[in-house]
Amino acid sequence: MTASPPRIGGLDVESWGDPEEPIVLLIGAPERLSGDWRRSVRALVEAGRHVVLAADFDKTEDGSTALRRLLTEIPSRPAIVCSDRTLEAVAPALAVTGPALASCLTIVAGEGQGAVSPEVEALLAGLPVQIISRDDGPDPVEAENAALLGFLERQAPREAMVYQAGSDPRTLRDALGCFATGVTVVTTLDEAGQPVGLTANSFSSVSLDPPLILFCLARSSTNVERFRQAEHFAINVLHIGQQPTSGVFARSQADRFQDVAWETWDTGAPILSGALASFECGTEQIVEAGDHLVIIGRVTRARFEPRRDPLLYFRGKYRRLHFS
Repeated sequence: MTASPPRIGGLDVESWGDPEEPIVLLIGAPERLSGDWRRSVRALVEAGRHVVLAADFDKTEDGSTALRRLLTEIPSRPAIVCSDRTLEAVAPALAVTGPALASCLTIVAGEGQGAVSPEVEALLAGLPVQIISRDDGPDPVEAENAALLGFLERQAPREAMVYQAGSDPRTLRDALGCFATGVTVVTTLDEAGQPVGLTANSFSSVSLDPPLILFCLARSSTNVERFRQAEHFAINVLHIGQQPTSGVFARSQADRFQDVAWETWDTGAPILSGALASFECGTEQIVEAGDHLVIIGRVTRARFEPRRDPLLYFRGKYRRLHFS
């Protein structure tokens, strides 16, 4: 097995197994989870699970907040495994929205332990929970692994997930993530004439006659009023070499344009230099649609580079084209 050290939600993580398989998130120092934790990781990988380890989440200033951020940004809803000694920091991150952020929780308890306080139990309400108590049998690690894998097959099965009206929104989000999209940076000018931009993958063509395109913007975006008031905007489709640019415009920072080459055309809306394609638009219509705005623009000018490959986004990760 090989491990890689990416960062998710601001935390350093290690991972093993196929990223396309269901995620099992191990939380806390691994030696607290099992006396032979690498053996447990191997058993999970062999059972068709993608194991992610967040060993140092409780070393941050607020471990619960860091964990909630990780659960929000992780590609799909994981099954969580933690020890009884880290449970007090884990439980608040799962409070209220636990079922939306995780599929189930396994608590590995020390010998003779296994009780969950009423306060913690209330925080975990609605989330399937299993407690595995260590014993001194002939092979305690094997017993723990068997109990964990059996629980996962019942609570986080590998077959297709189903969303129905009233189900938790994370299941729907994961289903929508199965639709591969391109990645764009949408730009405009604010009331002071300063450039504004953000990363978006909810972009689509609408009509050729008249030439209309659209993108969707969350009402929770800090830039929602700027785009609502803007008479013009631009959509820049990114190529595979612009993944860092996507990251810049996806983060909250003072000046996203500081280290990005850009230009202007007729309306002043920022055009990212070297993009795969850019569309300058006049705002045609804004439709209120649930927790998003659908912003429709009439294309007044476009430019594209046909010899580059697009940056793709699928199931929470950047992808690239693969040719047979």
